[in-house]
Amino acid sequence: MKSHCIGLAMLAALSATAQPASETPDRALQAQVFLGSDSDGNQTLKTGVSGDWTYTSYDQWSGVTVQDARFSGDGWRREEGRLFLTGAGHAGEWRWQGSVGSNGHRLLGSGTIHSEDAFRKEFFVERDVLETRQGVHNGWVQTYAGAALDLPFSERWNATVLGGVQDFGVGDNLRTHLRANLVYAFLPQQGLSLQLRTRYYHDSHVREADYYTPGDYRQAMGVLAWRRYIGGTQWYARAGLGRQRSGQEDWRQARLLEGGVETPRWKQAWLRLDAGYSDMPAINGSSDSGYNYRFVQLELRYAF
Repeated sequence: MKSHCIGLAMLAALSATAQPASETPDRALQAQVFLGSDSDGNQTLKTGVSGDWTYTSYDQWSGVTVQDARFSGDGWRREEGRLFLTGAGHAGEWRWQGSVGSNGHRLLGSGTIHSEDAFRKEFFVERDVLETRQGVHNGWVQTYAGAALDLPFSERWNATVLGGVQDFGVGDNLRTHLRANLVYAFLPQQGLSLQLRTRYYHDSHVREADYYTPGDYRQAMGVLAWRRYIGGTQWYARAGLGRQRSGQEDWRQARLLEGGVETPRWKQAWLRLDAGYSDMPAINGSSDSGYNYRFVQLELRYAF
């Protein structure tokens, strides 16, 4: 399956041929490209094309996605095709979005549901291939599920706490995740905030298969964040600096840099671009102090 080529072609075609749409579109097409790579030579490329047979708004639709996923590393490479049913909607104050499908061998997908009140509550689950050499070759699938809660203290202060568990589809290891973020909007008119982000995870078993299992991982980071609409286009950027520690290793520097843009609706077509960099060890990465991970993601949707 060569849907990565189809996805790139769709990006060009939709941009060039978008026609004036009706005031109430009821269908949509979407193209997605995701590329992630790290300093250990591992790379993931996912490209897909989606068709929504019902489309009411950006958060209420249903359709199907055809995806091509390519995983590679030092001396290995694997490709698989995937098919998903996708959808989003709402019921009262709750909104949901999800996908369920398969690569022909395993059940894959993701889902999230969250409330829209001040104390925003979110429940999520993600199920995908374990992106290591053995994981891809043997068809191991990792599952990550959890919940998050927003805690608004005042107009400028708020916090978010998250807890989750992750199973890797092989062996007995169960990874427990905890996160807590504290946010202060010091210049809300300009979209600027300061954040303190902390995260911790614990592996119940170490040295299983070929994915990274340090036993314990800790991170604390200060982040300067900016999000603002300019001429109808939404821009955001985040830069962080802190400390991290894996297992019994010494504390070392932690860095984060992310940014993105989402265009306004133009004739019912819009584009979103996200990119980022971090030096937190990934599942198929290493604990080496020179480790880093980069990603870029592009989405284009056209409603008609």
